[in-house]
Amino acid sequence: MSKTIHSPDSRQIAEQYGIDLDSVTPLPHEHRLEKLSRVLSQTDVPFPIDPSVADDYFKLAQSGTPFGIGSLTEKTVNLAGFTNQQHYDALTLQDHLSWACLVAEQQQQKQEYACREYLEGEQKFEIRGTTIPDYYILNARIYQQTGWQLATVSEIIPAHVFFHCHSQRFFPVTTFMRPLGTDYLEEPDIGHDIAGHVATFTIPQVAQVMNNHGVANDIIHLEKQAKLQQATTPEERKKIEDDATELLLYAGRLYWFTVEFGLVLQDGQLKSFGAGILSSPGETRSSVDSQEPNRIIIDPADDKDLLRLATTDYLISEFQKTYFVLKDFNSLTSLTPERIVNVVETARRLPHHTWREIVPGDQVFNVGRAMTGPNEKYLQLLAGEPKDECLQRAAIRNLKMYQSGLEIRTDREQTFVDAMVPIPEWVQTEFNNRTKNGEFHDFPTR
Repeated sequence: MSKTIHSPDSRQIAEQYGIDLDSVTPLPHEHRLEKLSRVLSQTDVPFPIDPSVADDYFKLAQSGTPFGIGSLTEKTVNLAGFTNQQHYDALTLQDHLSWACLVAEQQQQKQEYACREYLEGEQKFEIRGTTIPDYYILNARIYQQTGWQLATVSEIIPAHVFFHCHSQRFFPVTTFMRPLGTDYLEEPDIGHDIAGHVATFTIPQVAQVMNNHGVANDIIHLEKQAKLQQATTPEERKKIEDDATELLLYAGRLYWFTVEFGLVLQDGQLKSFGAGILSSPGETRSSVDSQEPNRIIIDPADDKDLLRLATTDYLISEFQKTYFVLKDFNSLTSLTPERIVNVVETARRLPHHTWREIVPGDQVFNVGRAMTGPNEKYLQLLAGEPKDECLQRAAIRNLKMYQSGLEIRTDREQTFVDAMVPIPEWVQTEFNNRTKNGEFHDFPTR
């Protein structure tokens, strides 16, 4: 094998992150196969692999077939048009160096800010190295520890495909690595999927709620399909599709504020466990130390708190303005598929919050500089100066709901509405007058 020639820029970047550039060279195929063989033979794990299954799996890797979907169980997933493969030997030095730099920078933050269980998971999966993991080896390790497997995808996939994978205990992962020096991406890459998410699988409650989200998604999808079979007009079909999309949006918020951007209290201190946080060195530190965001303690077992998550809008383009904090991981077990579906169906009929505001009933850990009051979104909207698109969406949505009349069905929903700060009558009047003149019709409201 010829020696890799490193460019001056590569060496300079490696030195900047304290990385020995000679270590940013992946093992050759035959050495990775030796490592895979050792992994597959392990029996002192929660989910040992049957020898006959391990043999077939090893032969697939040995043949040079790129990794696509884990094959250590009889289950598989249909990735529709988003199927992809990891062509490991095609990864470039830049890819591996970007991984090494990201991991090195992440570790500086994770050791201080990540929860105990997450750090233990990283050790089990050996994802702190200087080269991108071979998915054949990583998939086997993940299965042995959690019963989950990987499925490679080509890009951001639709929510129903993403969560259907979860229902079968597959986690979709991309195969591209962010450019060198990039801290935060709006779309997932190897750094987010592997260096961010994978270690969370060893937190049993998080893995279970991810699976529950997948089952809830399947429930929503199956109900949509049943309704579509009864629909007789294009208008009916469109409404059915739109309703299901809306439910998945609100379910996604529950996932976002916990699995992706959740904090937890450990020994009285804030710790991060959300993959979206821990895949970004900047947000890892900011999520715990910054004075900018609000932090609110929640109990997912409480319907009120779960509705708070489902009705809170957010943006993906910048660090979060409010983080929700678990007292412990055990409360996540209350998020059964049935509760998820019930809560998101309720959220569709209720006014929504923005990611900046603190509302009555919140158990506030701290108030951040980004905080706004519940009615500020309406004042900023009418003044033509909303802070961001999130405030604009929530303000227009709520005012249109009040304009047409709220559809309250249960005492729980009435309690939710009664706890909200009343909107000044003049605000509703001005909004109604301006909508009659054609304003606000083209603005998205979800």
